[in-house]
Amino acid sequence: MVNPTKVKKVVLSSTVAGMMLTAPMTGYAALGDQTLRPGMSHSDVKELQELLREKGYFTYHTSTGYFGSMTKQAVMDFQRHAKIRVDGIVGPQTFQALKVTYSRGKQTSNASATPLLRLGSRGQAVTELQNMLKREGLYRYQIDGIFGSRTEQAVRQFQQKNKLLIDGIVGPQTWAALNGVESQPDKPTQASPPKHSSNPVLRLGARGEAVKELQKKLKEAGVYPYAVDGLFGQQTLSAVKSFQLQQGLAVDGVVGPKTWEKLKSPDKNKSGGSNSGSTRLNVIQLVADASKLMGVPYVWGGTTPSGFDCSGFIVYVFKKQGVHLPRTVAEQWKVGKKVSKPSVGDVVFFETYKPGPSHNGIYVGNNQFIHAGSSTGVTVSNMNSSYWKSRYLGARQLH
Repeated sequence: MVNPTKVKKVVLSSTVAGMMLTAPMTGYAALGDQTLRPGMSHSDVKELQELLREKGYFTYHTSTGYFGSMTKQAVMDFQRHAKIRVDGIVGPQTFQALKVTYSRGKQTSNASATPLLRLGSRGQAVTELQNMLKREGLYRYQIDGIFGSRTEQAVRQFQQKNKLLIDGIVGPQTWAALNGVESQPDKPTQASPPKHSSNPVLRLGARGEAVKELQKKLKEAGVYPYAVDGLFGQQTLSAVKSFQLQQGLAVDGVVGPKTWEKLKSPDKNKSGGSNSGSTRLNVIQLVADASKLMGVPYVWGGTTPSGFDCSGFIVYVFKKQGVHLPRTVAEQWKVGKKVSKPSVGDVVFFETYKPGPSHNGIYVGNNQFIHAGSSTGVTVSNMNSSYWKSRYLGARQLH
């Protein structure tokens, strides 16, 4: 809880041409004293992320204080569910829906809301910039939070692509364009069920009889071995995601109409394709084991649930099924049996930061794969996204 009498100040620093520049951000008394929007770096944003996490919308493993693409998506999901304007900006209407008192007295100007980044800048804002550019297919290097020549070149390419002033400097116009072109879900999550539906949309934080019914269905499906208590917590969330993975649904942890439909009549043979030759391995259990690790952070060289790199994640999950694999992506590519089209349980490979296979993940159906991403940790991604589609090398059966 923030003490309203204690005013804090956040300082954003960057180094330009050997000089340290500091740009003071607006002081604050409590969440709700200023409009929050993409590009901001502020303690109020951290409070917003924690509030959205409590409500089940912000799922990143830590609150960063930076209003980037994941925060924007969480805000938009909340706005859609609250049936208010969906713009990704947290203003009076959104604060009211969040039950946060809004005061106009200390709003941050647009100029200070978007940090100016250029060659030499460092920090969380640069990390988010690199992630945005990477999703656009313009930045193919390590996410390191350092605005070097490669980042500058990617910025220039983005500015040229969007008909902006090509100066390699990320100011308000470039930030606006970056936030405006972020990919959205193919089909937004339904905010509320039809009036005739007896099954409400459930998500993290929900309680009641409907959650008990959900837990019973998940228990019948073999993915929820815990008590039926009517509380939609992390264990229930993990079970929902495991079930969604098994059934080839969008893996968002939200129990909407499609998930309810599958819970009532699950496809017990769902595999996303042929799995001939897979008798050594229980594909459904493999996917379930993988889904339980979602949110585990990325760690270079990591091979345990405290942190994974991409190939370490593959080794760990397959080992639980009794399949022992070589350690690196390149070696896994070599030992795998080539398949023309991936089936659930196959491993898909990509060329990212160097020639040849350098990243991989487990195909879970519906053009999705679960993997340990360098900027996301263990997550589910869509193979048809512009970034992954252009880097796809092929699939291998490793079991």
